[in-house]
Amino acid sequence: MAKKKMTFESAMEELQTIYDELDGGAVGLDDLAEKMKRVKELTAYCKEKLRDIEAVLG
Repeated sequence: MAKKKMTFESAMEELQTIYDELDGGAVGLDDLAEKMKRVKELTAYCKEKLRDIEAVLG
């Protein structure tokens, strides 16, 4: 199965989903570390995309 290419929008959607899960208490302690690791990966990706845009716009 091919992995879907990540976009800024898909990363933001996944971050929102994780936030909603955390806010709603849907994440147990066993999954919390994994979710936080994913949040770190997604935010790093989004920051990089924003830096790329800033570089283009000067």
